[in-house]
Amino acid sequence: MKTQSFKSTLPFYGGNFWEKRLGSPASSDMAGSNRYTSGCEGDQGGRMTKSTTTVYAGVDLATRRARSETLTWPRILKRLRRILAYVTLLMVVFAMVFPLLWMILSSFKSEQEIYLYPPTILPQRFTLESYRELFRFTAFFTWFRNSVLISICVTITSVTLSATAAYTLTRFRYRFFETFSRIILFAYMIPSILMVIPIFQIVWKLQLGNTLKALLLVYNSILLPYGLWTLRSYFAGIPHEVEEAALIDGATRFQAFYKVVLPQALPGLISTALFAFHVAWNEYLFASVLLWASDKMTLSAGLATLIGETAMYSWSMLMAAAVLVTVPVILLFAVLQGFLIAGWGGGAVKG
Repeated sequence: MKTQSFKSTLPFYGGNFWEKRLGSPASSDMAGSNRYTSGCEGDQGGRMTKSTTTVYAGVDLATRRARSETLTWPRILKRLRRILAYVTLLMVVFAMVFPLLWMILSSFKSEQEIYLYPPTILPQRFTLESYRELFRFTAFFTWFRNSVLISICVTITSVTLSATAAYTLTRFRYRFFETFSRIILFAYMIPSILMVIPIFQIVWKLQLGNTLKALLLVYNSILLPYGLWTLRSYFAGIPHEVEEAALIDGATRFQAFYKVVLPQALPGLISTALFAFHVAWNEYLFASVLLWASDKMTLSAGLATLIGETAMYSWSMLMAAAVLVTVPVILLFAVLQGFLIAGWGGGAVKG
């Protein structure tokens, strides 16, 4: 090891000296610091003595250890806060997921086991009897088909109309457009329960009662304000220069809208479509009022018939139906989530 020594003569014994040793220290916690050895040498009874003190980066070893001990509590508190945050998140997730797990497990229980006390979490005997009874004694397939049909049609029509209307409001400037947007937002804020009787009267006069066409019109009128305001913010954030470049290259207005603007607004389109499908799939109020024939009902209105005025017809059957209603929505969200994330920033490349 290379050593540089600096000695200064002082009026006692011999003198003090400092030695700077170049190289990495042996201790891992002192890495990267300069190591100094200080001391004094002199004659005590004819003997040369030398006392040394090790200093790292201008601070002796004792001081450095004291400082490290003082930093222990802040580190412990930081780790405790992190652990507390993770435990809190796990508790919240468990509180949200547990009802879903309980529903799935209960669908595989027998009717007698569901009424056991204390209740069992895991089924004592897995059975598919509740699913077989659901398909045998109810029109579940018909309700499921009606819900799929109305949800897909409402999603396509609401997203299409909302996208064209939002594009018009952001690309063309008229004073009436701003007033129209505010009126649409105000209509969306009106509670649905207040519009049940007027909507029923309109549907009855149009002779659309007990038809899926009535639900198609009602659901679109409910979802258009949401889709309009959601997509309007996405279209407003798309630069006009990108669209103008397409127009200069010879594209028509519709081609610029379809091939340039829409790909950049893909996350907004997917989020609007997911919301529209979810509302049409789970809506109960208008479905129960405008539909009264079993072959015309959707899932939400049909499953309500399993609940009697005084008691439940079958808890196991209802749990099985709830599982079959929930699974398609979960799968749809899981599939479209990848496209939703891929759409961020990818629209400009596609355009």
